Amino acid sequence: MRYSAITSFILIFSFSCISQVGIGTITPSPRSVLEISSSSNGGASYGGFLPPRVSTIVQRNMISPGFSDVGMLIFVEAIGCLQLWDGDSWENITCVTVATPEIWINEIHYDNIGTDTGEGFEIAGVAGTDLNDYQMVRYSGNGAGFATTTGVPINLTGFIPNEGTGFGTLATLLPANGLQNDDEGLALVKISTGNVIQFLSYEDSLIATNGPAMGMVSENIGVSESNTTTPVGTSLQLVGTGNEYVDFTWTTGSVASFGATNTGQVIN
Repeated sequence: MRYSAITSFILIFSFSCISQVGIGTITPSPRSVLEISSSSNGGASYGGFLPPRVSTIVQRNMISPGFSDVGMLIFVEAIGCLQLWDGDSWENITCVTVATPEIWINEIHYDNIGTDTGEGFEIAGVAGTDLNDYQMVRYSGNGAGFATTTGVPINLTGFIPNEGTGFGTLATLLPANGLQNDDEGLALVKISTGNVIQFLSYEDSLIATNGPAMGMVSENIGVSESNTTTPVGTSLQLVGTGNEYVDFTWTTGSVASFGATNTGQVIN
């Protein structure tokens, strides 16, 4: 019985080794040794192919390929180049200008027990980013789900400092009632292009009916504050590890940290 089981395993393994391999598909082309499908769920969603990436040329050189490795592909982030090993050296296939990650809303405070105090929001992003090209447009939902702009835009100022990893935060503090105490949206807008970088809201999702976010549906951050339960000096904050908004998760109840990376957050 043991011999039979081992024999069956060897036969199955041998068959798999000479068969075509499919990732995201169970019917790879018989003319390929590997086929990667852009959709594994019938077209409900799609994905792309990411070649191996290294940050610097020094890291690329640590691979130390030889002649037999001709055809090896790698993307070097520092120079923005997809490179091919020709058996002797790395040759550029194509090079691109690598975009700088967009800034994002990193912290919000709008309500607390008693008189509102310390209201404001914080922006995070790559150190040196000039915030003078950005503004925050506030949207009031008034409980209806449809939002109109509230007051004049808040023009941001200053440059994001380096807090040790090439990223940093910069806060904009507001007077009491600077932010609405119920469903409100915040549209982060790049002035030079008019593009809405983010359209976030708290306590509800909103549809903007005018202004730069007109027609857009806000992202409800899923946490909120209250004038009966939220302690003074706390805020809504992003936590987690990463270098762009989608890497983090909103939390509530933490001590406000405007102008510094949040507790439980690593931006790298």
